[in-house]
Amino acid sequence: MLVLGAVLIVGGVLAFLNPFAASLTVVALAGGVFILGGVLQLWIAFQYAGPTAARLVAGLLGLLVLAFGVALIANPLAGIISLTLLIAGFFLAMGVLRIWLGFHLRDRTGWGWLVAAGAVSVLLGLLIVLAMPEAAAGLLGLFLGVDLLSSGVGMTVLALRMR
Repeated sequence: MLVLGAVLIVGGVLAFLNPFAASLTVVALAGGVFILGGVLQLWIAFQYAGPTAARLVAGLLGLLVLAFGVALIANPLAGIISLTLLIAGFFLAMGVLRIWLGFHLRDRTGWGWLVAAGAVSVLLGLLIVLAMPEAAAGLLGLFLGVDLLSSGVGMTVLALRMR
């Protein structure tokens, strides 16, 4: 666990040092996962013994996922922009949902914190959208760096506590 923690920390630091390269890595990994997912979905469509319409929909879904994965690998720069916009949309949607939920929980203690967290998410989503396309070059890499570094620190602390 300690070695894994150290490797994750080094990976996080490297991602911070070169966020663009880390962003390309994220796109390559995402493309590979989508390709694998598309192939598996196509396999499921061919193995499914149900109605023809369901098989057709499953096959079309598999082709769509596979095509998205191939597009990410074939044009990683466009993939960086696409994935960054998806993240911006995710932040905006999660923020709006948190704000909505917070206002619906006004009778509970701490509802304002949920609204505040939602406002931060909306602000992050808007900042990403307003900073496009420049933000796309390194944002995914920075997110990867944060994830690797926090996972590495957590793993390292856990390993040291277990000694």
